[in-house]
Formats: sequence, structure tokens, C-alpha cells
Amino acid sequence: MRKKLALTLGFAALAAVGAAVAAIGPTGPGQFYYYYDANGSVVGYQAINCDNTRSSWGTFTKNYSDGYFICDPDPN
Repeated sequence: MRKKLALTLGFAALAAVGAAVAAIGPTGPGQFYYYYDANGSVVGYQAINCDNTRSSWGTFTKNYSDGYFICDPDPN
């Protein structure tokens, strides 16, 4: 019984960590995330643009892909 409870709690913890990672989203300028539903359709988006402004819409799921914009270096 204890092994089953420990296993269940372990899987619940892994699921929570996975959801937390997806919820974090982009962490720096030029990074973006697209979020997908179970069918592979885009259902959400998050980005930190090159000028450090944030944009987002939709639903954030554990199924995502990320990428980077090509940002010009600071001209100063």
C-alpha cells in the first residue's frame, strides 16, 4: 500500500513539475514559445521581444516548442 501511494505521489510531482516548466515560458529577450493541444493545433503563444516587451495569447499547455528571434545588437 505504501509503495502504491509513493508511486502515485511521485507521478503527481512529475506532472506538477512539467506543468510548471511549461508555465515559465520565455526567460530572455528574443525567445518565444508556441503551445499545442493534444491534436497538434496551436492554442497559445508567449514571447519576450527583442526590445524586452512581452506578448502572449491563448492557453499554455505542457506541449510546446520554443525558438529565438534574430535580434540586432545594441547600436550604441
